Amino acid sequence: MVIKLLQLPVTNASLRVEVLRRGYTQSLYHFDIDCCQFIISKRRNPIAKAIYKFLRLDTNSNVNHSCPYNNDLIIDHLQFDKDLNLHLPIGKGEYVMKMYWKIYNVLRSIIDVNMQITD
Repeated sequence: MVIKLLQLPVTNASLRVEVLRRGYTQSLYHFDIDCCQFIISKRRNPIAKAIYKFLRLDTNSNVNHSCPYNNDLIIDHLQFDKDLNLHLPIGKGEYVMKMYWKIYNVLRSIIDVNMQITD
């Protein structure tokens, strides 16, 4: 995946993540993060850190440094960390993770990830 950044450099980026059970409107989990500060200190949000580790973005992307971003964002050979034990009270079923990306406080992208938890 290549994300073309049209205004460079990017020095202000934020993300809102919502996890919902499919078919429901109320989110089970939601949080906002400052993307520029997150890379500097991942300890501020343990759920965001777990998702970052699960998607292995530190090794499979160039989204592994703090702002400013002066080039396109690339995620290549996306692999999931199967050994990650994230202890969240979430049951079997179908879920949607919605990600709202803002650059300079303007909504630029919405990405939905559909998941199914079986065991």
